[in-house]
Amino acid sequence: MPDVLTFYLNKIQKLRIDRARGKPAPHKPILLLTVIDLIEQGAIQKNRIEPSPQLVEGFLKYWNLLSNELARVYLPFFHLKSSGFWHLRAKRGQEGLLSTIHQFKSMTQLASVISHTSLDEDLFVLLLKPDTREIIRQAIIKTYFPEQAEIICAVISDNQQVNALENLLLQQAEKIKTFDNKIIPETPQRSAAFRGVIMKIYDYTCAVCRLRIITLDGASAVDAAHIIPFAISHDDGIGNGFALCKLHHWTFDNGLISLDDKYELIVSTAFEEKGHKAMLLKMLQSQTILLPKQKSFFPSLNSLRWHREKKFLR
Repeated sequence: MPDVLTFYLNKIQKLRIDRARGKPAPHKPILLLTVIDLIEQGAIQKNRIEPSPQLVEGFLKYWNLLSNELARVYLPFFHLKSSGFWHLRAKRGQEGLLSTIHQFKSMTQLASVISHTSLDEDLFVLLLKPDTREIIRQAIIKTYFPEQAEIICAVISDNQQVNALENLLLQQAEKIKTFDNKIIPETPQRSAAFRGVIMKIYDYTCAVCRLRIITLDGASAVDAAHIIPFAISHDDGIGNGFALCKLHHWTFDNGLISLDDKYELIVSTAFEEKGHKAMLLKMLQSQTILLPKQKSFFPSLNSLRWHREKKFLR
């Protein structure tokens, strides 16, 4: 076993863990497992780990199965600096504040001060390699979760399946072909893959109003919405979806708004509304929605035409 791997295995297996409540707090090892997952998925390709929605969601997937306590992702994100291999990087102008702060009280506060963290370069290289990455992952499980190993491995397997399906959805969209729903069987992982890829493409932002809200527990005000309902189309392709906040998801599903072939909003006249002028649906008329950076990920014009014909209230 290479000396550098032995060195980091020793550090990881001897993390300073809070034991104030009688049993070891799992925050730090869960965060490390989450980072390993994101590297494996290709979501982290550079030695730069940001306090992102993906990181929070990944952390919570483990946490909610292993603990009944409130998940506080900001705690390990900050305190892993004591490991010696986790290096916090302040946002420009916040360097002095970061050097004096001893505790964060929320993920929002942390993200306002910290740009990202980076690992020792040698450790990051180990995590990029599948064989050494798996050795490190198994060491974390064996050291900190010996009794929950089956649960942890199930989460890892599920994440790998979802990631494989996300990649299939992306590849299918990039080929610009009609989505073949026979390629990907109907499973919970398929639904999770559709949500995951749509949320990433739109950066958890509503395509209609640009709203982006993510709570400390990882909940988002934005949904991955199907254009043609899945129950009708059985289509989880990227072209059959886009990101919408709760309000605009409801209004789209109920035909109060739709899109033309230029991706401009059209608003039905078959309803009444009252409220602040800026919030009224009629103010959306002819506005262009937020679109993905890659054209092959745009909403399908065929799907939008179906929505205008079958759902839109004229």
